[in-house]
Amino acid sequence: MYPARQQDLMPKKAAPTEPAAMLDSESSVPARPVREVMTREVFGLTDVGLVRDGNEDALLLLDEHSLYVVADGMGGHSAGEVASAYTIEALRDFYENAEFTARIKRYWRRLKRKGETGPDRSSHSLRLRKASERANLTVFTMAQTHEQLRDMGTTLVAASFVGNRVYVANVGDSRVYRLRGTKLTQLTEDHSLLNEYIRMNLLQPEEIENFPYRNVIVRALGLQESVVADITVASARVGDLFLLASDGLTDLVRDNDIRDILVAAPSAEAACYRLVEAAKLRGGHDNITTVIIRMHEANWQPKRSAPPPPPPPDFPPPLPL
Repeated sequence: MYPARQQDLMPKKAAPTEPAAMLDSESSVPARPVREVMTREVFGLTDVGLVRDGNEDALLLLDEHSLYVVADGMGGHSAGEVASAYTIEALRDFYENAEFTARIKRYWRRLKRKGETGPDRSSHSLRLRKASERANLTVFTMAQTHEQLRDMGTTLVAASFVGNRVYVANVGDSRVYRLRGTKLTQLTEDHSLLNEYIRMNLLQPEEIENFPYRNVIVRALGLQESVVADITVASARVGDLFLLASDGLTDLVRDNDIRDILVAAPSAEAACYRLVEAAKLRGGHDNITTVIIRMHEANWQPKRSAPPPPPPPDFPPPLPL
């Protein structure tokens, strides 16, 4: 059980966000502007679980760019580990490249003048979408180049915080939740065969739990040259908690139990460890990854705690010869 990278020591105090008008994905009507500066408490944890030999999950905590990511890889012979790790690195590189950011802003302004912004209501949404597309192309190209990596892929959930908004990208069945008070809301929609059957009313409620293809996903990064990432925009307020998680958690721990753990946990760090332990108590048949971002008032300070264990070696893993 370990956080993924040495430079992401947690818990930590992220840079305060700037005030901004708010838009909630649950309503087409902009919410009342919230004129408050917030500080984020961030913690991330990934665990191999109780059955798997290796960990194909990866996470990214990029506080300096307010970006948080979970990727759950798939593919034999450690290809899933490669897909998720290089997805993380592609997103990191994209957000750390100032020229990419400038180009995105200029391009979005041109689209706005022409009235052709489409679903991207801001340059932040477009930036996250293009970063996801670039990560997809990176994984796809690697899979075509190395025979050992053929057919590898990965899920992706990424949350980018800008002022009082959070932009969420989703491909696959990893999830992002928001806890507001005691209400837990799933901000992403699973790209899974199970969810397709539920949407088409092909399953009775009692059949969902034992659906034999519940882990089959219908969209992933790296399987094709292009991919469509769902982009969701939601509001963020002081007191909100955002959870990014792989299906190693959500397949085993019900939403009500996730909510109860999040409500009761005294810190983001405690919540991550408790969620992972809950999944392991229920069998831990998959890798388990959680990232939690809690929104605090500007003067919040983290409590001291022991540093986490060191990250695993060789991250990202070396490519096959």
